[in-house]
Amino acid sequence: MKKLLTFVSAISAGAIGTAAADVSVTGSGNFYYSAGSGDTNQTAQEDSMMVTGGTVIFAMSTETTNGVTVSGSASITADTDDVLEYTANKAAAGAVVGGMSSLTFGMDGMTVTLGDINNAGSGTGEGGDVSTFASSHAGAFVTKPAASSSDSAMDGIADGTGINVSTSIGAASVDATFVSKVASGRNSLLTASKTTGQSSGYAINVGFDVAGASVNVAAGGSQAKATADKNNSATAISVSYPASDALSLTVGGSNGTIGGADEDNMFIKAAYTMDADTTLSIGYGTGDNTTSAGALDKSTTTTVNVSRSLGGGVSIFAEYASVEADNIGSTTSGSAMAVGTSVSF
Repeated sequence: MKKLLTFVSAISAGAIGTAAADVSVTGSGNFYYSAGSGDTNQTAQEDSMMVTGGTVIFAMSTETTNGVTVSGSASITADTDDVLEYTANKAAAGAVVGGMSSLTFGMDGMTVTLGDINNAGSGTGEGGDVSTFASSHAGAFVTKPAASSSDSAMDGIADGTGINVSTSIGAASVDATFVSKVASGRNSLLTASKTTGQSSGYAINVGFDVAGASVNVAAGGSQAKATADKNNSATAISVSYPASDALSLTVGGSNGTIGGADEDNMFIKAAYTMDADTTLSIGYGTGDNTTSAGALDKSTTTTVNVSRSLGGGVSIFAEYASVEADNIGSTTSGSAMAVGTSVSF
């Protein structure tokens, strides 16, 4: 309660001082070549492609006279971790300006974020895909089902304009989010919001250590505004364990009712440090989605990634992905191999 009172005084009692703000600029860039094959429901599909992109992030922070830090950020991104759709003249989508949609207040071991909360709690129960680019290309060759092999049922359940609080209680870390309207952006006011969509979205994630393993458990939900729709609800868990100095294992999964459909997934992944600069990662994930009418979608993904740091923020990688989808009895599959480089500036 003391922490919350300090936060309220910071934003409501004129406590923000006149100290000069700190502004930093970071960036990243990448290039990759990917070749894939498989079934497809598209009339034309590139078997191979070269893609480049990157991100510039402007981070800003200041501090009040009573020691509360306030931070925000803005970004310019040309996203390359998804297979882009092109227009008839082959012009790719341009860079996207983002950020400036939230403020984060930090004090005495607690942070409070006000504004657009993106996918809070979604990381728990989500994993198995260790490919950065190959799985996206492989997925372009399958008939996409509603199910996802890597996304948690918690994904986006409390995404929208609201408040997020991260703190610790004893040895446990606690992250809690509330949004008034799910899927809202900088403004939670949506047309017909009283009769459509989901409102009062919440997500709670608790992390703690047990017998050398790191455990995260999460729960969330939201209220359906249309009388014929079901409320959303989900639970998830993930456990990471260092089997040795070089090998770490992570397993997890989730279950929930999202948009009237029953969703669940499970995953396992392993990361092996081959030497000080090289890491081998292997992942597997499977998920399914059953609608209220009994229609079943399933998806599985197997991925392998080898990355090596060259120093100075530069790394090279090679990865493979195999994706299989069963869309209401129609099975399609795809695979892809990608090689490339990524740079952090």
